[in-house]
Amino acid sequence: MKAVINTSVLIALGKLSYLKLIRKLFDKLVMAESVFEEIKDSEVFAQVSRLTDAGFAEVAKSSKHELLIMLSSSLGKGEAETIALASELETDVALLDDLRARKTARRLKVKVMGTLAILKALIDMGLVREKPEDLCEKLIEQGFWIDTELCVKVLKG
Repeated sequence: MKAVINTSVLIALGKLSYLKLIRKLFDKLVMAESVFEEIKDSEVFAQVSRLTDAGFAEVAKSSKHELLIMLSSSLGKGEAETIALASELETDVALLDDLRARKTARRLKVKVMGTLAILKALIDMGLVREKPEDLCEKLIEQGFWIDTELCVKVLKG
């Protein structure tokens, strides 16, 4: 399964030290050039570099210029390019957290998955053993915007 990943998902999983586990869910990870640029100075860049050095993740640029222009009118550059790449490459899923970006992707028939869905899948596989309450607390502490009760409900499934 191939996925295109956006900045927020990279950062959230990286700060939790679970980014390396994404290999258990996907065969290939693509990130837009703009997303790669956004995380270059972040604390998770070393983790992302390990994924690219291993050949699991790659950086790509969308050639769908008209779609990018349309998407950029209402979304951030990284989100717009993530959706455009997912559409262009016909990937299995776009990894996005922003609600507007998720709705836009779905309108374009791009399947979406966010940080919580990834964490839930990793919990279900037994790869993450932290309590949902603790995970949600860590996410919120790092600036992830979600209601604690909703977060715990999603992770407990």
